[in-house]
Amino acid sequence: MHIFNQGKYKSLHAQQAGELAEIRSVVEQDKGFRPSYHIAPPTGLLNDPNGLIFDGEKYHIFYQWFPYDAIHGMKHWKHLITKDFRHFSEGDMLIPDEIFESHGCYSGGAILWQDKIVAFYTGNTRRASDNQRVPHQNIAIFDKSGKLLEKRCLLNAVPQGYTEHVRDPKPYITPEGKIRFVLGAQREDLSGTALLYEMDNLQDTPRLLSELSLPHFDNQNVFMWECPDLFQLAGKDVFIWSPQGKQREATQFQNNFHAVYAIGTLANNQFNSEHIEELDYGFDFYAPQTVHNSNGVLLGWIGLPDLTYPTDQYKWHSMLTLPRQLRVKNGKIYQRPLLNIEAQNKRSILVENSQIIDGLDTTYLQISVENQPLLLQFFSNEQGQKLNLNYQDGMLSLDRSQTEQTELMKQFGDIRHCPVEKLEKLEIFFDRSVMEIFINDGEKVMTSRFFIANRQNVLEASRSIEIEIIKLM
Repeated sequence: MHIFNQGKYKSLHAQQAGELAEIRSVVEQDKGFRPSYHIAPPTGLLNDPNGLIFDGEKYHIFYQWFPYDAIHGMKHWKHLITKDFRHFSEGDMLIPDEIFESHGCYSGGAILWQDKIVAFYTGNTRRASDNQRVPHQNIAIFDKSGKLLEKRCLLNAVPQGYTEHVRDPKPYITPEGKIRFVLGAQREDLSGTALLYEMDNLQDTPRLLSELSLPHFDNQNVFMWECPDLFQLAGKDVFIWSPQGKQREATQFQNNFHAVYAIGTLANNQFNSEHIEELDYGFDFYAPQTVHNSNGVLLGWIGLPDLTYPTDQYKWHSMLTLPRQLRVKNGKIYQRPLLNIEAQNKRSILVENSQIIDGLDTTYLQISVENQPLLLQFFSNEQGQKLNLNYQDGMLSLDRSQTEQTELMKQFGDIRHCPVEKLEKLEIFFDRSVMEIFINDGEKVMTSRFFIANRQNVLEASRSIEIEIIKLM
């Protein structure tokens, strides 16, 4: 075992006595923004969900974690285990302590193989002579209780024709019983793509089959494909990935980076798309991954690369989405929240003008819009801060211009638009500094952070509406 400790490349093995407890005490000073039912890091920075798998009884949820601060430092894999997404225990983590992961355990996925959980991940290393990144594709094997059994390297170099940016293996098992994984990559001409590898078994050396061809996707300006995920759902092939570099547009691809899906048919390593669309239209969503062996359960990172948040001062950053059940409807992906909502706690209120709603910031709301114009204003404080959600002329728009934002948040605009031809129903999950909006039973979704300190739980509506609410905490 190696103990790495060089600046931000510091593993948990190098922590000093009481160090994490001291950082935790800073986290606990955040009284207004820590979520109550979303997965957030105990300290430090969370990003991509990793190694998501259902072992037949329990879900294993790993996520990228830098424990020491709200920055992208040495990445570990935090490991949570749950049966219901509400009560969690912890399994063994991936802590960088081998030469083939000397600068962090980057993202990847997992499969069940011979009754073991096999996580595929990228080991980040840097060459001492010139600090050049050298990615390694590795596996870590766990038993179903969450105990780490072994780690080893599968590939210690990138294939010819590609740069150092080759990462994020997501494995699956073919109908013939072979192991394949799809791997994000950057070509030497600095364009993004994905690679397909195959293995007969875990003792085999992975063989590069080809690139994954996606001819119906406009790859112009895209310099990297991150977090690729290839799976089947309702008889269709689905590819999910996070392309970097796509030009921002007025009502789609509005963030700095994006998460996209294609649905269609995979034939001879060419993905023939029937529909391509973003998975989420909100401010903060990236690097989603489906849960192996779950028939389309997905989690994403409520965050984006290169962003800062007001909560960074408390030494914690980001959270995961609620689990979402994917389904195919009308040739598109629909997403429904997988959260047990106790119907007996539901109550209806009539909102006329302004209404104080106790615990609004940790509440589920269901609103019948009936395809009529509607402006909703959530929360208020002495600074006049509020969050606006407006539906008009086939466009649902979320405006956080009157909330606290960092300079990097402001850089990418204050409003996110989501085209909805006919808006009938909104479902909103609030959790202190995050909202997940499910539109028309999951036709589209908007996930966003917002920051309103010392807020009053008030809702204003432009017209009289009846809302069903459930207090979640």
